[in-house]
Amino acid sequence: MVGAVRKYAFINAKLRARISNLISEEIFRRIESARTLEEALGLLRDTQYDVLDKIYRSTGDLKFGELELLKKEIGLYTEIEKYVSGVELDLVKALALNYEIENLKNALRLYFERSTMHRSIENKVYYIFRDKIQHDIKVERVINADNLEDISAALNDTPYARIIEEYRDEIIKEGSLFPLEIALDQFFYKNLIFHAEKLSSLDKKETMRLVGVEIDLQNINWVIRFRTFYDLPLERVLALIIPQGFNIDERSIREAYSSQNVSQILEGIIKTKYQGLSTMLASGTPAISGTPAISSRLLLIEQILEQIMRREIRQILVGYPFTIGIILSYFILRKNELNKVREILNAKQYNVTGDILS
Repeated sequence: MVGAVRKYAFINAKLRARISNLISEEIFRRIESARTLEEALGLLRDTQYDVLDKIYRSTGDLKFGELELLKKEIGLYTEIEKYVSGVELDLVKALALNYEIENLKNALRLYFERSTMHRSIENKVYYIFRDKIQHDIKVERVINADNLEDISAALNDTPYARIIEEYRDEIIKEGSLFPLEIALDQFFYKNLIFHAEKLSSLDKKETMRLVGVEIDLQNINWVIRFRTFYDLPLERVLALIIPQGFNIDERSIREAYSSQNVSQILEGIIKTKYQGLSTMLASGTPAISGTPAISSRLLLIEQILEQIMRREIRQILVGYPFTIGIILSYFILRKNELNKVREILNAKQYNVTGDILS
């Protein structure tokens, strides 16, 4: 225990102070109720997101502001890396791969739009993050590649070249990046679990619990979308999902996917595992203008899953303080906060009406 206190005392105090400064639900409601994008940005001036308002007022381009936020968030991982070492540092680096993989996906999408769909990407290339995150990814070479072989060569010093080689024929056959994007997500979680397994028993327990819940969130989202929008065969779905979820196992997914109402079965699983959230499911979710019923139901389940993650984080924050759980909790809370900011501001920009966060 002495070692744990020495390892986490400073970073625990530092991150708890930052958690206390996260945007409150009340402030989010005020931003959501703003009549215009400019008014919503004005409400962010006294927060760590004030750069959005400054960039928008000088450029009129909200996406440049989002790119700056991404840079700041990636910088958080770089900063945390200064305070940890050994297996804990390896885990933080594994977490940071999420941003690298998402950025690579964006570059691959631009390549695909340009080379396969023959669309202009001139107005989109400015919003790609180009600095190194964990690996030296040559983003420009990926975007401007002539073919997938060129992309593999550009990623030769990264773990992603092998994945692209493995799925190259499938991408060409389907005319879609879908299988590759799923494979990249699977790689992220497998790598994360690999490093989590090396932690001390308490750190491993907390990490596997939070990562397991996040995997549940990802799998539920995928299963509903695979069934509703793609109607993929069950065995294909089972090959695509991520193993080692906390509550949602293969049996649950088989049962849900075989049902005519996949979302209803998954709701039932959530109710069983987290009885305190049943009332939220029963009440439904307010409709968003122009949103189909199935999308509203998906939104409700995503909100329930977010509540589940909050509950898990709350348990960590009120428990024994000197564990890696404080780092994981902070990253998840900040990521969720950033996503909320993006959702609200984009809704304001595109005049989406309705209760965005509820």
